[in-house]
Amino acid sequence: MERLTVAGHLTPGELYNHYRGCRDARVKARWHALWLMARPGEPMSAEQAAATVGLSDVWVRKLVHRYNDRGPDSLADGRKSNRGQPKLTPQQQADLLEALKAEPPDGGLWTGPKVALYARDRWGVTVCPQTGWEWLRNLGFTLRVPRPRHPRAATPQEQRRWQRRPEAGGG
Repeated sequence: MERLTVAGHLTPGELYNHYRGCRDARVKARWHALWLMARPGEPMSAEQAAATVGLSDVWVRKLVHRYNDRGPDSLADGRKSNRGQPKLTPQQQADLLEALKAEPPDGGLWTGPKVALYARDRWGVTVCPQTGWEWLRNLGFTLRVPRPRHPRAATPQEQRRWQRRPEAGGG
């Protein structure tokens, strides 16, 4: 198999400077692997560089091909700017907010599973219950749980006896 070479977009010294100056650990490992493969005196193979920086040799080969084709900007972590497509359109989000202001169809309180079922039944959008909960949180809703009642709490009649101003006719 022919040895994979690193294109000359940057000199080995510039590759080293990118590697040493990078603050993102994932991207730093990529720069490190490229520098190891581009060193003039003792270049490493993709397998050796991968083992040194803790990546798979298949991934290092992909990185080198990407770097050779598109240049230094191709090593950036693309996940940070890739938020994906939203499941609901802005109009559906507005409709969901209006629906959440009312009581759910089965009564009670809105929960993640109820929101997920509502989106499925209303728009055919299938999401997991966790996504329903995240939609609730993103729209400003918080967990509403009734305050627990103490098992030995006073009855309403006993409570009235301790009030400073008992209700008229009570007592």
